[in-house]
Amino acid sequence: MNEQAQLPEKNNPKANPDGTIEEIRAYLQKNVEDKKAKVINRLDFQGEATVEPELQFSHLYVVEVREGATPKPLTQGFYSYSNGYWTPEGDILCTGAGDSLLHPDRDQENRIYRINASGSGKRAVLAEKGKNYNGFSLSRDGKIVAFIRTAAAGLGKPELGLLNVTNGQVAGYVDIDRNFSNLSWSKDNRYLYFTCPANGGFPLYRVSVKDRKVEQLSHFNTGIAAYDLSKDREVFVKTEVANPYELYTADLALKKATRLTSHNADWLKGKKLSFPEKRVLTNSKGQTVEYWIMKPADYKEGTKYPLLLEMHGGPTAMWGPGEASMWHEFQFFAARGYGIVYANPRGSGGYGFDFLRANFQDWGTGPAEDVLAAASDAAKAAWVDTSRQVITGGSYAGYLTAWIVGHDHRFKAAFAQRGVYDLTTFMGEANAWRLVPSYFGGYPWQDAIKKVLDANSPLSYVDQIRTPLLIKHGENDLRTGVSQSEMIYKSLKILGRDVEYVRVPGATHELSRTGNVRQRIDRILRIYEFMERYVGEKNVK
Repeated sequence: MNEQAQLPEKNNPKANPDGTIEEIRAYLQKNVEDKKAKVINRLDFQGEATVEPELQFSHLYVVEVREGATPKPLTQGFYSYSNGYWTPEGDILCTGAGDSLLHPDRDQENRIYRINASGSGKRAVLAEKGKNYNGFSLSRDGKIVAFIRTAAAGLGKPELGLLNVTNGQVAGYVDIDRNFSNLSWSKDNRYLYFTCPANGGFPLYRVSVKDRKVEQLSHFNTGIAAYDLSKDREVFVKTEVANPYELYTADLALKKATRLTSHNADWLKGKKLSFPEKRVLTNSKGQTVEYWIMKPADYKEGTKYPLLLEMHGGPTAMWGPGEASMWHEFQFFAARGYGIVYANPRGSGGYGFDFLRANFQDWGTGPAEDVLAAASDAAKAAWVDTSRQVITGGSYAGYLTAWIVGHDHRFKAAFAQRGVYDLTTFMGEANAWRLVPSYFGGYPWQDAIKKVLDANSPLSYVDQIRTPLLIKHGENDLRTGVSQSEMIYKSLKILGRDVEYVRVPGATHELSRTGNVRQRIDRILRIYEFMERYVGEKNVK
């Protein structure tokens, strides 16, 4: 059956497993309705925690601003619409399906549409082969829509576009060369504000609509998580190493900032933090790689400490002093006597498109070179005990952890979390399967691509793993596929290697960031306990 085929219906036949073909079909359908079977005919059937046989769509509605008003649908059909904005003329701009002849799972493009307030007269305003349009922000006078244009498939450089609402013309594009987002107009329509990952932080920027000049308003050492603008003031949420999150206000150039809240400031009083030291290296491609070293929080001159190499996933994520997701984990290990080194290897976001694509058909060797060079430099410090080095990472970095311990034996223990270990099977069992054609240029049934996938799969080198390895995976993780961890665990077990496997019931790929609190505590403590078996002072021989 193809993606759109459905079982035929005929006169509502009675469900009967011993009946006619129509009655058998009715019986099979009843099993689906009673959740005894799931019939899957679509391509993207994997959600985050369960399979999703049924297609779901989002649509735009209008509703009067009064109690009891009934929403009226503006769009309908087997395609999703979003980013709705009113025009000064009373029409609506939105984004929607790109090619109505493609199944929704295969249509990766979208278009900008204009729709009458009644829902009639839908017409495409902007459409381009291989492109997507998102991140809408309407100017305060309603005349210009700012949007982000990206490649519909694979990795592409995002561009900032300005669409004239009246004539439907685009007044050029601004090349930001970062994955920017959170567009917002100033009240006088002179500037567009946005945030993006850059050099270890998430600065706030603004671009002049008149001359397209981009101005950075905050430092790489901090991150602006959210913000809003008034006529002459700005309110924003800032993260920094000294404090993971607080609310601030400042002028529109982000000068003379005043902290408004003490959500974490009071809690941090009396606590000793470790602050990262930034360094740079040049890799074999001639690219600059940034990395940071953190001493143990209670560092004492003349004492030796273990060193933990932490790695980020994505692979397009980016870490740094202005990235908040790892604040607690880094400080946790620093407080327990570990030094930490973390880097943004080739393939990371925050350093431009060329750097982002530098790991094409090279997920293992090149990125591993970059993070290991950072670890080697950190290990030169007098306070590092080079015999007590450990390593961990999640998602893509779970992959990279397994890759590294199959090629390098300096680490005394490793923890691979929710990773990908065989790229061929990954394409079939995960909702992130499009990473395979995007990063490796094809599919496993193509001989040349299969060779590249095998050469880049940690499972191909599992017999070279000597490092004690702890593997973790959420049982409901469909982004990377739980059988990925089963394969590498079982392989190591057959080989008689020192390996342990932790399955987390009910957990998805997001466990380290969201989910059950007890399981999140378990995760970080389990890393610590496992590392202590091999590099803790009481266990070091």
